[in-house]
Amino acid sequence: MSRLDLFIHFKKIYPNCSRKEIQDLIEAIKWDKYWLVCPNYKNAMYTVALTRANIPKENGFQARTTYLKRVVVVSEAARFSRKGRILMVIKLGSKYVAKSVISWSAFLRLINEDTNLIYNMLIEGKFPPFINDKNIKAIILKAHKQK
Repeated sequence: MSRLDLFIHFKKIYPNCSRKEIQDLIEAIKWDKYWLVCPNYKNAMYTVALTRANIPKENGFQARTTYLKRVVVVSEAARFSRKGRILMVIKLGSKYVAKSVISWSAFLRLINEDTNLIYNMLIEGKFPPFINDKNIKAIILKAHKQK
């Protein structure tokens, strides 16, 4: 897909995002971007999904992503995996497993929160399989109550 096609596609999916935010998503895909959940820990990261998670694997379904290339998405979250969504990935042994799928607009809010709190919630399994604009506020409030 060309950049214009990608822009039109993602603007339909994320109508509340600004032009710059959509362009940032396209650039993240182009440049194989990833983000650490917490800079202190290298075993948890966010990557952009490039495909649906529909290839059956041992603990879920496989999806292609930026940076890591192939990730297993747990069964509960696999149905939410789509191109342009963010996968919250954690390293288990030698494999990377996505525990939650996040919409781009919710990710933009989540990335600005306290990274240590978000990392601890991920390790403790307190994230739902899908995080979007509707439930991100409750997740952020829950994170702040844990302080």
